[in-house]
Amino acid sequence: MGPHDTEGRTERYPELHAALLETAKAWNTQPQTWLLGGSCGLLLQGVELQQAPRDIDIYADVAAAKELHRSAPGEMLDEPTVDKTGPYASLLSHYQVGECALELVGGFEIWARKSWYRIEIEHVLAPHAPVAQVGLYSLRLMPLAHELLFNLLRGREDRYVPIATQMREQPDAHQPIMMLLSQQNVWTSRFRAEVEELVGFTWPQ
Repeated sequence: MGPHDTEGRTERYPELHAALLETAKAWNTQPQTWLLGGSCGLLLQGVELQQAPRDIDIYADVAAAKELHRSAPGEMLDEPTVDKTGPYASLLSHYQVGECALELVGGFEIWARKSWYRIEIEHVLAPHAPVAQVGLYSLRLMPLAHELLFNLLRGREDRYVPIATQMREQPDAHQPIMMLLSQQNVWTSRFRAEVEELVGFTWPQ
């Protein structure tokens, strides 16, 4: 998916589009690596959503998140804080960008279904990040491989089914990062079998 394939996908949501532009203006010139995820990232990758995106989720490694906070767009609502809620752990901070809420997530981990998944932005996900064009800015997105695993771990069928459908259209594009995430995290055999059924290709250890 090239950047120009995504032009116009956010413009139907003017408040979201404006907030994404403001976010990109603030952070695209910073040296830290960050990726746009959540419903916005899915929208920009052509995944069918049941509801329109309502907020912005940005992922970064912990050190990068602390630096990005210093130049954050909009209104800072809190300071970066270690958050452990249910199966999740991360460094979280929140902002109001125009009419949209923005959450900056540093060093996210999830323990669920006897599996352990930890995101690594700079060295693992960013090299495989697709690029979307929003206005004059190019935004890097969380790969669909991450979105599939994350949403399957938390039981969001409304998300992981359409994500898998999108991945099946170009399996070769997703297999390299899927293999990397397989090797660098902990998954049960049952979870692996579910992933393979969803994406239509083998997902070995």
